[in-house]
Amino acid sequence: MRRSAALLGLAAVLPCVMGVRRTLGQTTRVDFGRRTVWRYFDKGTEPSPQWRDAAFDDSAWASGPAPLGYGERGLNTTVSFGRNPKARHITTYFRHSFRIADAKDVGQLLFLIRRDDGLIVYLNGKEIIRSNLAKGAVNAKTVAGRDLEGIDERIYRRFAAPASALVAGKNVLAVEVHQSGPGSSDLFLDLVLRSYRRGEETRPVLKPKAKPAANAYYGKHYIAPGVTIPDGYVDGGRGMRLDAAGRARSRREVIVVDRSRDAFLQKHLEFAGSEAVEALKPADRAKRLAKYVAAEISGGGGRWILQATGRLAAEYSSQGVLVGEVARLCGATCCRHRALLYKLLADKAGLRVSLVRGNYNTGRGIGGHAWNELHLADGTTMIVDTMKSPHSAMFPRSDARRAGRYLTIRSKPMYKPSTAPPDSGPKKTP
Repeated sequence: MRRSAALLGLAAVLPCVMGVRRTLGQTTRVDFGRRTVWRYFDKGTEPSPQWRDAAFDDSAWASGPAPLGYGERGLNTTVSFGRNPKARHITTYFRHSFRIADAKDVGQLLFLIRRDDGLIVYLNGKEIIRSNLAKGAVNAKTVAGRDLEGIDERIYRRFAAPASALVAGKNVLAVEVHQSGPGSSDLFLDLVLRSYRRGEETRPVLKPKAKPAANAYYGKHYIAPGVTIPDGYVDGGRGMRLDAAGRARSRREVIVVDRSRDAFLQKHLEFAGSEAVEALKPADRAKRLAKYVAAEISGGGGRWILQATGRLAAEYSSQGVLVGEVARLCGATCCRHRALLYKLLADKAGLRVSLVRGNYNTGRGIGGHAWNELHLADGTTMIVDTMKSPHSAMFPRSDARRAGRYLTIRSKPMYKPSTAPPDSGPKKTP
């Protein structure tokens, strides 16, 4: 694609962007996992009728960090289901308080919730979310509409809610989680709450400083090793569109790079910049990072990846998802997430790594793919594909058998035998 056409696309349409944490108009009020401590009542009966209200005294309730539940991996707090595993408590109750200086400044609330099975969320006594429960009054014996299984119990559902129930000062979230029946084997609750100022854009926006990197990826499907991806970069795939203000729209989630508010990415970057990684030779450093991405943050494998990332795409269509949060939100990551993350980690580690988009021939068919290239000082180019097993994620571009499977977006061979210098990038598409 010619450079002028790519720049025009950025201006209008692009084919294929512990405690309170703030960024522009978005503020995290309740955070993932152990960053948030909840009070809970797990006696199998309904507490006082006032348990939903902000003024209710929950000091006698037990407490612990999220996620809370039983029968699931990754819990930080285990709650009781009673003495009889064949007649478990149907409903468990939770409360958490947070403070807001000026409630009038908040225009919208966004909840990301993983729960099993049904739940109701109250804000200062007012019901604002109900999921997998029938309408009408409920009590401690009311069962959820259905038993959640597979990706349905792993995905963090997205719920937008009005901010009208907020008050200045202390606010209280009260949540009741209902099982589908007394024989249900697991319970899970983790909740994230983010707020937006009035008039603030909630869709992801490509920031001006990130346009050069976006131009390279959407115009040439290639970000060179010398280009650092800045905060404000967004990736909504080949079908993403941007309006004149840079707001992204896509049929899938829009991956966002924002180091300032992505706590999971910060942790990964700390590893990439650690003394242990820095002490390795460049090739070994690159291999260590590839193993880190492929083995430690991939989440599941095979069919599970397709189910999880497919559900993520549907649940968060046109919505921003921080690159470091993807594995947490749906339990898996695919090539578009891993390749971008690898580029960010490699840049932090001082490696010359590119980000590449094209297609891949599995032998049974051809599909879209994203991967990386490592450019070494001796002129060697290594393909880094973190969708592969940790021990085969990196191999020389000269390996014709494996490299031959990597194609341009026009499904032409990406790596033909060539004497071209390593920084020339992949073969350009017409």
